[in-house]
Amino acid sequence: MRFAVILVSCAAFGQPAFEVASIKPADPSPMGQMQIRMGTDAGMLRYTNVSLKDCMRAAYRVKDFQIEGPDWISDTRFNITAKLPEGASTDQIPDMLQKLLAERFKLTLHRDTKEHAIYALVADKGGAKLKPAEVQAGDAGSQAGRGGRGGRGMMAMMMQDDGMHMNASSTTLAGLGEALSRFTDRPVIDMTGIQGQYDFDLAFTPETMRGMPAMPMRGGGAGGEGHPADAGSDRGGTVFDAVQRYGLKLESRKAPMEMLIVDHAEKTPTEN
Repeated sequence: MRFAVILVSCAAFGQPAFEVASIKPADPSPMGQMQIRMGTDAGMLRYTNVSLKDCMRAAYRVKDFQIEGPDWISDTRFNITAKLPEGASTDQIPDMLQKLLAERFKLTLHRDTKEHAIYALVADKGGAKLKPAEVQAGDAGSQAGRGGRGGRGMMAMMMQDDGMHMNASSTTLAGLGEALSRFTDRPVIDMTGIQGQYDFDLAFTPETMRGMPAMPMRGGGAGGEGHPADAGSDRGGTVFDAVQRYGLKLESRKAPMEMLIVDHAEKTPTEN
């Protein structure tokens, strides 16, 4: 007989909780103009235009592609403000978020390990051509522990008529892979073995960004299986083309990955 381990938040005795919290539907934003903010200031947590999936990623310290659930957990947007208890540190926010999600969204989930199709980010035959960061960001591990930023310093993304522009500074290869995963049909995992922080300036046409039409696919090519056929070749190229300019490439592989599987969640959170 097989038993699933159900995770219902960090509701154990003695765990801190937000003093007060407000969760409201976010106003709709036009395509390409949505601004998502997740941060804390003056003892307040302030999240703008976040999805339940965004919150789960921060609460459970996982990547976006490690969460499986209904489509609405990515599509439906909320504005959240919450007051931290006196003396609480930012390191305690994930535990408090777990409790908040369980209480307001009735979220329950379990962990599983699955073989997952990925793109491995590796150095090309000629070697990586990276630009060392002009300014080093804080400790990458500390950043990842505070919401899964995965070694990103500053990162700006803007959708324009000619495609997506991504400017990343003081970013690890792991952080770059995490960011690129938002625009590909499978997660991008850093397997370069290259340490350090670098600056990137990428322009490309997103292949599978949510809300954009699907593009024809082909096998083989520089990007391996699943490389879109000449997608956006006259508009800056694809994600695969963009990373090649830095002596990198994406290879199709499979790898075991720990997943969070949503068992239940309410689309409308309980009242504030």
